[in-house]
Amino acid sequence: MMKISQFFQTDTTPNKYSLLRVLLDYFFAISIPLLTLVVILFVDPAFDRTTFSLLFFLIIALNAWNGGYKPGIVSTVLSVIIIEYFFIPPYKSFIIVQPAALLQLALFLLEGIFLSMLIDTKKHPDTIFSYLRREKEYKKKISEIEAINQAQAKEIRSRDEFLSIASHELKTPLTSMLLQTQTALHNIRSVSLAQFSIESLLKMLESVENQTKRLSKMINDLLSISLITTGNLQLEREQVDLDKVIEGVLIDFSSRIERENYTVIYDTHESIVGYWDELRLQQAIANFLSNALKYGNRKPIEIILRKRNNQAEFMIKDNGIGISKENQKRIFGLFERGVSPDEYKGLGVGLHITHEIVKAHAGVIAVSSILGRGTLFIMKLPLQTD
Repeated sequence: MMKISQFFQTDTTPNKYSLLRVLLDYFFAISIPLLTLVVILFVDPAFDRTTFSLLFFLIIALNAWNGGYKPGIVSTVLSVIIIEYFFIPPYKSFIIVQPAALLQLALFLLEGIFLSMLIDTKKHPDTIFSYLRREKEYKKKISEIEAINQAQAKEIRSRDEFLSIASHELKTPLTSMLLQTQTALHNIRSVSLAQFSIESLLKMLESVENQTKRLSKMINDLLSISLITTGNLQLEREQVDLDKVIEGVLIDFSSRIERENYTVIYDTHESIVGYWDELRLQQAIANFLSNALKYGNRKPIEIILRKRNNQAEFMIKDNGIGISKENQKRIFGLFERGVSPDEYKGLGVGLHITHEIVKAHAGVIAVSSILGRGTLFIMKLPLQTD
């Protein structure tokens, strides 16, 4: 990443040639007015004041043109001193008796400074435009840096929240599994086999199995996030029938669907074969279905699969709590959640993982939702055959 200081680097390293040029500019700014004074005094000491004023203006202009406004200002100040000392009575004295003379000197000084600045500006318009352009570029880059810093600060806050949720969510199934296992061991050790309930043991084992599956899914999600953020999400493409992938996911979720009293409608079986990563598509569809089961309010869930415009379209619609328009724009972002983590448990990374999987397949995801009336997700995948 480029450092901020690099944006403002300019070639300001002095060298002996530039230093010599500066010294020469100031040498001429001082020596030319003095040389002119010597010539005037030698040729005609009673030189007309207006004439020598014009002559000194010419000297100021030459110095400003040659060295810039600074040597021009030096020539102006030196010219004022020369004029006051040698050409304004009382001569060879720095005492000014006449107010008009003081006013003339002040005007001469201001005019000389203005002339120097004007000549320097007209001579170097490209330098001014360059400074203005650089200023505009720097302001733009500063705005970009500030935007990046704000985004990074927001990402850090989201990451910290995610880590807090993840630590809690990972601890919950482990605690439950440990408790169930300890209870089972206690019953086996303390109760005679004749009185031991096989039914109770089966319930404990089923609970441990469910918690193990939950823990396994969270670990897989964390591994997927790690692969996505490091840019190492690789696809292992092969000929895949999307209909069979959906059926397999529904079988895996069958016990949960039954336990939570859901009705999942999937009657539009159509064999659609594409060149995809089967395991990643299973993960994406499982995330869609898990999301629908979590927020579907135990109302029917409908799944549709169809082929359109050389694409496979997977649609899943629930009739649950819905997603606000504001949240629809950000639910696929990393560490983003459409609901409060206090209301619905989970890591909140499923939709981001799904989005990245679909994106890796050169597909797209669309969402349509109304609060209180459910959500429709559409996944479109190109039908690549090789």
